Amino acid sequence: MTTSYHRIPLSESIGFTEILDPKFKTNALRIQLIQPLSPETASACALAADLATSSSKAYPTNAAMNQKLHLLYGADLSCTISKQGDLQIITLRASAIADRYALNGEKVFDELVDILMGCLLAPNAENGAFDETEFRIKQSNLLDCIDAEINEKRKYALQQTYNTAYTNEPAAHSCYGTREKAASLTSSGVYQAFQKLLQQAKIEVFFVGPESQPTLPGKFQDAFSAIPNRSVPDFPFLSPSPAKPEPVTVREALPVNQCKMVMAWKTAYPSRYAVKLMAVLLGGTPSSKLFANVREKMSLCYYCAANYNEAKQTMFVDCGIETENIETTRNAIQQQLDSICSGDISDEEIRNALMSIHNTMRSIGDTASSYITWYFGQFCRGTKLTPTEEEEQYQKVTKEEIIAAAKSMQLDTIYIMECKEQEETPHGDN
Repeated sequence: MTTSYHRIPLSESIGFTEILDPKFKTNALRIQLIQPLSPETASACALAADLATSSSKAYPTNAAMNQKLHLLYGADLSCTISKQGDLQIITLRASAIADRYALNGEKVFDELVDILMGCLLAPNAENGAFDETEFRIKQSNLLDCIDAEINEKRKYALQQTYNTAYTNEPAAHSCYGTREKAASLTSSGVYQAFQKLLQQAKIEVFFVGPESQPTLPGKFQDAFSAIPNRSVPDFPFLSPSPAKPEPVTVREALPVNQCKMVMAWKTAYPSRYAVKLMAVLLGGTPSSKLFANVREKMSLCYYCAANYNEAKQTMFVDCGIETENIETTRNAIQQQLDSICSGDISDEEIRNALMSIHNTMRSIGDTASSYITWYFGQFCRGTKLTPTEEEEQYQKVTKEEIIAAAKSMQLDTIYIMECKEQEETPHGDN
């Protein structure tokens, strides 16, 4: 487990976290830019981050940047775009071998940090616009990414459920924005969005490595203090969503061979440990009620799983089914939740759920990313629990609390992707 965890506030809106574990042979750095998710700015910010990590003034093409990274023993520099509740999280990622493994004692990580800061503060831009050639390439990539979302039908079904479950809430939108917005972007508009992002985003920097890098906090503090007109509005990291007075059902017909159904319940139950444990017991393991009964015994679906979104206090159950089994499966899923409400929970089921959580906790620390994900979650909640301490909280959850958590669930949204018959192509047509 972690040998050292320490967070240093660099300002009211900027934090630096150092996580040290001697087993790692690499240094990993993450800069997370966090802002409210907006369909008006999501595409521009996503595209800006991709542009910023592919080239800079010092390395003005993607080829030049990759060549430099290869010289740093194959260092990595990339970005990811995600959402957590109502927030868009733009993560700039960099990693390289620890300096002790460099053949000639090179300061590999220092160089990588300088490259990353150059990407942020001196991007490949002139006259208030990103390089047009790089812009067009990355814009095409973003459009492909947005178009591909509908091809992953399980993810698409979940996103469509978010659209209804979180109507008029930022969480309803994709972290990549819309195709229309992405297609209408200009290199100057994206550059302006990037500058605004740097000025208004909360920033969390994470370093994970085998040894401390004592100069890093000061280096980032100096760099970020140079950003002009920085003013960060306050916003919550967790934003529970109120349940609708009556559940809403949405049906959509698509040319697919397998139907999808997603059911969303919302809760205001105060113990997140009881709710998460209940969700695992319901559909989080091969021994869960949904898997053992709805999938195996009743053979109603190809998959059936439950997941709890803590940021929005929403539980989702999604499944892949045949058309004729839609209504039966919906009733069967609700019956399994009702069985927990009535106290039909064995000690073995609880042990299996706790063992699943134990296995998850044990895997934290296997990678630098798992450490960062874990401690970023703790930061969002305002806690500092280790995985071991967190597991102890789950162990304290009583059967009565699990039942109460199940009873608190209010059905909010049902999304059904129906199979649409595909038209046959007439002979002679291509």
